[in-house]
Amino acid sequence: MVVFLDTGFILAIRNSDDNYHAKAAEMMKDCLSGKFGKIIVSNFVFDETVTLTLVRTHNKNLVEDIGNYILNSPRINVLHLSQAEFLATWEIFLKYFEKGLSFTDCSILVMAKLFESNVYIATFDSTFKGLIPVIDEFNGR
Repeated sequence: MVVFLDTGFILAIRNSDDNYHAKAAEMMKDCLSGKFGKIIVSNFVFDETVTLTLVRTHNKNLVEDIGNYILNSPRINVLHLSQAEFLATWEIFLKYFEKGLSFTDCSILVMAKLFESNVYIATFDSTFKGLIPVIDEFNGR
């Protein structure tokens, strides 16, 4: 069992000014408890998260905090896309273009296929609904 963390979710966990901060913190407790198994962030999500944090907040300390939170956590595993996974992401991106998924979102879908079953995502992005189980829906919140 694994849970992928999405960009907006990570930003909400670490940014107390985010509208979803309290909800993200509550959901992350479930993730850290092992309820959803291994916690995964792709290198693309890392890139998108620190970039989005910079663009939204212009706060170097918060950017550094979020980057270090991901990189130094003993519970968060950063996975890197291979060349084949990168090309598969491109295909998924083109396939779901009308749905509005970002390239990074599509990379999560590709990486999720690497796991046999029980794959979830921690996100507030409604574009994932129907594509991968969202932990908020799983919890009935």
